[in-house]
Amino acid sequence: MTDALTVRTRDVAREAYRVETPAGAAFVPECLMDRFPNEARPSHQTAYEWIGAHRRQITRAVEALNAGKTPKAPYDLITLIEET
Repeated sequence: MTDALTVRTRDVAREAYRVETPAGAAFVPECLMDRFPNEARPSHQTAYEWIGAHRRQITRAVEALNAGKTPKAPYDLITLIEET
């Protein structure tokens, strides 16, 4: 497994960041990053840093979802993006 993970954009309606991992694309909800009490929601910088620090767990969660399994909490909140 490679650690490559790219943050593409923030989906305002979903309150999540779209990321691409070697295992596929997914939405990472901002609620996973709620450990920042001084912010109503994480800033882009905070979100990018949090996602970068948790890239392995996010990638493993995407791999599990692709395999039809449920990732370990709290990463079970991540959802796959179905490409059309």
